[in-house]
Amino acid sequence: MAKYRYTQSGTLSLLIMVPILIIILVILFAPGMKGGPERIILGFAALTVLICLLIFYRLVIEVDDTHIKVKLGTGLFTRKYPLSSISVCKPVRNPPYYGIGIRLIPGGWLYNVSGLGAIELRFKNKKSVVRIGTDKPEEVSQTINRLIDHPGYVSPPGGQEYAGAILALAVIFVALFLPAIMIVAGSRESSAEAGREELTIKGMYGVSIGYSDITRIDSAVYLPSIKRRTNGFAAGKALKGNFTLSDGTRVKLFITKGSSPYINIQTSDLDIWLNFKDPAKTRSLYDRLKENK
Repeated sequence: MAKYRYTQSGTLSLLIMVPILIIILVILFAPGMKGGPERIILGFAALTVLICLLIFYRLVIEVDDTHIKVKLGTGLFTRKYPLSSISVCKPVRNPPYYGIGIRLIPGGWLYNVSGLGAIELRFKNKKSVVRIGTDKPEEVSQTINRLIDHPGYVSPPGGQEYAGAILALAVIFVALFLPAIMIVAGSRESSAEAGREELTIKGMYGVSIGYSDITRIDSAVYLPSIKRRTNGFAAGKALKGNFTLSDGTRVKLFITKGSSPYINIQTSDLDIWLNFKDPAKTRSLYDRLKENK
């Protein structure tokens, strides 16, 4: 019995899911990440992405004298189609917005792990079609058409679709790595410069405060209990931006948790908590602020 096997690596699937999995794991095991709902959600997300990787890291098409078999990844998902039910197979190119995965498309189903090339199966007794991604659509379609005694199709002209594919990859790149860049930027310690007339806190959610506007400067060994984040960044020990304390007070934080002391700066409309990883640096800034105040 003749048997043909065509394997396509899920390059695009790997480019999408591996970075996502890495980002989730970095956040999940970041220092200071506590247990509870957030850890459960992140763990579930990591497991989901891992399962998707096991399914979409490759696509195998197996053709013998009686069936076409489609196997995704480790074989968690398979489909078989009798050759006797197929009227014709033709090579096609998917538009970029069809994407990858197992999904409904106009007129039928798509199984794809990478790229735009595919074969389209049309059936004798139903109108729906099946598209199966492959990097050898002409060769696969010729094999199938030969086995079903059909003359086949001439490959359609290509080339224009590559621009769309490049655009799709660019969008995916931005969607994946922008969150990673935000995490790296947010985790970096804020810097503070005590000038002649104002304190300038630089970095994400940075702010400038005139000394004349400060109504109170104090230091504390412990950070007040935080109820929720309203518009800010929180990952590991880093807290930046707008938060609400347990007593309902709205504050702006530039904090590395667990590195006391903390500086509390209050104005008529701001309540800021600030510190650095190095306690000596925090105390030095506090002394300068007290002198300028």
